[in-house]
Amino acid sequence: MKGRLDLKNIILRLKLGSESHEKISSRDVPVTAVWTGEVAGNLSIDYSDVCDALAGFEEREYDYIEELALDILNLLRKEFPDGFWRVTVTKPFPPVSLKLESASYTIEGGENG
Repeated sequence: MKGRLDLKNIILRLKLGSESHEKISSRDVPVTAVWTGEVAGNLSIDYSDVCDALAGFEEREYDYIEELALDILNLLRKEFPDGFWRVTVTKPFPPVSLKLESASYTIEGGENG
């Protein structure tokens, strides 16, 4: 039997942006992590443990959302190797030439890919 765990908009506080003015202060960066895999008994994966693992990203500095997403995916695959992970990092109101609500990047991988 397969199961799915969706952790929507986990807020990490960190410095994010390729421009120096974007790294003056930390910002809230929403991260969504989705796990799918085989369910063994009544507990397949504890979302509290996932949040504890992601807490290590607080106050880090990244230039690009793609780098952050990859680091998160690699950590989740290491800490919770059974199953398949999909990670989406969202940057609210990125500084671009037009008004843009958010930019997001999704990466996935695990035992099936």
